[in-house]
Amino acid sequence: MRKYLITVSILVLISFLMVPAALAEKQYIYDDADIFTDNERTDLEQRAAEYSEENEIDILILTKDSSDERDIEPYLQDFYDEQGPGYDGEHGDTVILGLDFSGGPGDRDLYVAGFYEGEKYIDDSRGEQIVEQIIPDLSANDYYDASLLYFEKVDQYMGVSPLVNPDGFLLQTWFHLLAAVIIGAAIVGSMIFNMGGRVTTNASTYLDANNSHVKSKSDRYLRKSVTKTKIQKNSGGGRGGGGGGMTRGGHSHSGARGKF
Repeated sequence: MRKYLITVSILVLISFLMVPAALAEKQYIYDDADIFTDNERTDLEQRAAEYSEENEIDILILTKDSSDERDIEPYLQDFYDEQGPGYDGEHGDTVILGLDFSGGPGDRDLYVAGFYEGEKYIDDSRGEQIVEQIIPDLSANDYYDASLLYFEKVDQYMGVSPLVNPDGFLLQTWFHLLAAVIIGAAIVGSMIFNMGGRVTTNASTYLDANNSHVKSKSDRYLRKSVTKTKIQKNSGGGRGGGGGGMTRGGHSHSGARGKF
């Protein structure tokens, strides 16, 4: 009995020692540039955890300042190699937004990268769409709002097949409403049409085929017109290309970058 109690006590002690590690909170926001307030950082951590759990992929944000001279892309790559994030385990499925505050307004870099499932669902093209959509908020110094939009877009894109454009008109609410209206109008129109009497006459009913002949026909060219449209140039921040790559640790990733 005494040996049994000793064994149970040891197991209980081990379980207590393991609890802190199990309850340790996972970090999603690495704000080295200190751009978020304490409340914003806390809220973003909570939202990132929720979106990550829902999509089974780590969704992170990194910010850096001028104290680190690396470009945002290798900075993000080295972070992934060294920290090994991933919902499914070390160096696993991850999407990362990197913000570089080394430069001045309009010359700051951002980079979106996806690893493994993140590379599949947030590929170069979808990364570019995210970059384009969060730049206005970043350029206006609305970093918190830009972060929320980033979470929302990743959440949206993770739910759409990689073969489909998630921002295409086929998935837009206005298109669904328009299609519903057209289909409804077609059904109602068909019902109204079938309610009336059937028309039994046509153009040939009163035509004397033996005595009616087409004398001649001709095509006459009247006029032509040319329309010119001026293409406006973007003078503010914007997408700056990018593309995926490989970390020094050998992890492939998608990538898209821009300036704000």
